Amino acid sequence: MGLIEKIVDNKTFQWFIIGVILANAAILGLMTMELTPATHHLLEVLDNACLVIFCIEIAMKLLVRRMAFFKDGWNVFDLIVVGIALAPATGELAVLRALRVLRLMRLASAIPSMRRVINGMFAAIPGGGSVAAVLFVMYYVAAIMGTNFFGKTVPAHFGDLGTTFFTLFKMMTLEGWPDIASDVLEHHPRAWIFFVIFIVFTTFTTLNLLFGIIVDAMEQAKEADARTKMAEQGVEMSEESNEMRLAKIEDDVKHIRTLLTHMVDDKAAHRPAAGE
Repeated sequence: MGLIEKIVDNKTFQWFIIGVILANAAILGLMTMELTPATHHLLEVLDNACLVIFCIEIAMKLLVRRMAFFKDGWNVFDLIVVGIALAPATGELAVLRALRVLRLMRLASAIPSMRRVINGMFAAIPGGGSVAAVLFVMYYVAAIMGTNFFGKTVPAHFGDLGTTFFTLFKMMTLEGWPDIASDVLEHHPRAWIFFVIFIVFTTFTTLNLLFGIIVDAMEQAKEADARTKMAEQGVEMSEESNEMRLAKIEDDVKHIRTLLTHMVDDKAAHRPAAGE
């Protein structure tokens, strides 16, 4: 068990798994091309070999971590992804074969920097949800106003609520908004006020606020990861310090035992022999 734990925690083994994931990505990409049957069969064999390596890795982690394995969400994600790949690709389950590309997402669990980014994005959901709610309210108000103001004159962009929502989305992404504005301004010269207010509040204010929340959450995730590493290093240093203390105590005990032995021997050597 100790050997397996050393292998699982070894950096070389972790980089090997990353290499297998990247190789699997290349294999899955090549399998989308038009290939000869022999080449396709070879790629299938290589893909199955990658899957076997992933299964061995998961099994090793389960042996070492046991129930602690399931406390890490990334381990559970890896287990689900590999489990999907093991499902029989026949009948109604044939669609699961296309999901084997999810194995490439294991890069996120294997590379700490990617893991921090995704953890930060998930951590930003609570704060981002409030911003998204405000953005939706602004969208809804602007959509109703746009449909009422410009629906009859510019139906191609504001004919109904759904069309207006799509138009506002294009405006928020700054994709073709000058053309939309030009079509509207031909009929409503003062409509520029509507466009300026909407773009400023959605693109330059609300979205930047949302991005700020995500960046802040990523920074917090990075700091938490750094604190965890420092704690682990502290535990390791503490263990090393304890080992050094124990070693010193053992040396001192041996030294004292040696001195006592010499003292006893000296006394025995200088003690008068019986009958003298």
